[in-house]
Amino acid sequence: MDPAISRLKQIGLSEYEAKAYTTLLRDNPLTAYEIAKKSGIPSSKVYEVVQRLESKHMAQSIHRERSKMYIPMSVDDFIDIFKRTMEDSLVEVKAELKEFTSGTDASYTWHIKDYESLILKAKRMLDTCLGTVLLSLWPAEVNVLEKSIRDAETRGIKIALVHYGATNIKLGQLYRHPVEDTIYAQKGVRSFTLLADSKEVLTGNIIGTRTEAMWSMNHSFVMMAEDYIRHDIYAMKIVERFDPLLKEKFGSRYEKLRDVYSDEEIVP
Repeated sequence: MDPAISRLKQIGLSEYEAKAYTTLLRDNPLTAYEIAKKSGIPSSKVYEVVQRLESKHMAQSIHRERSKMYIPMSVDDFIDIFKRTMEDSLVEVKAELKEFTSGTDASYTWHIKDYESLILKAKRMLDTCLGTVLLSLWPAEVNVLEKSIRDAETRGIKIALVHYGATNIKLGQLYRHPVEDTIYAQKGVRSFTLLADSKEVLTGNIIGTRTEAMWSMNHSFVMMAEDYIRHDIYAMKIVERFDPLLKEKFGSRYEKLRDVYSDEEIVP
C-alpha cells in the first residue's frame, strides 16, 4: 500500500477516500469515472467517495461543458484545516472527558508492545515534563528523540543521559557507557529507560524488531528505575576519573567487576 494512503488512513480517512484524494493530487481535474479508473475504486462507490471528500473540504466540484469534474484542496490547505479542526476538537473532547475521570490510579503498569508506541510515549513525557529527566538509551533512540530532548532542555529541564556507545552529541549532562559491546553481546537487546520528574517511568527492551516496554506512575517502580539510572551515573563518574586503575583491578572490560557472583577479595 502507498505510504501516503496508509498515513491518511491513520488520521481517519477511509482507504477509498485516501485513494481518491491522492489520485486527484496527481492529476486534476477528473470526472468521477476517471477517478475510479485511475484509483481502482469501484465505479459503484466512487460518487459516494467524492461526496465525502467534498463534505470534508478536501475536494471541490467544477463544471466543464457537460461533465462534472473534481479538483483537490491543496496539500498545505488540507493539512492546515485538518490540524486546526483536530486541535479544536481535542480541546473540547478533553474538557468533556474530564467529567468522567476520578483521578489516575498510580498502581498499574501500561504494557507497550511496539516501537512506535514506545517512541510516542517517550516524546509525550519529554514534551510535558516540568523539572527533571533521567535517560538511559542507545544511539538509535537518541536519533529519534533528539528534538524532544533538545526542546525540553531549552525549556530549562535538567537532563542527565546515560548513552550506550561512542558519540559526539551534546545533550544535557551526558555520560557515555564504557562497555556497550560487552552488554550488547551478552543481552542481545537495546535497553531504554526514561524517568520524568521522578513521577513516571518508561522502560523496556528493543530486541531486533520486537519491543517490550512498560510505563507506570507506580511509586515503587519509579523509585527502582531512578535508583538504577542514578547508580549507573555514579559508576560513570568513577570510571571517568579512575579508568586505568579500574581496568588494572577488574580487567580491560571490567569482567571481574561485572561478575556479581564472586569477588576474589571478599571471602564469603
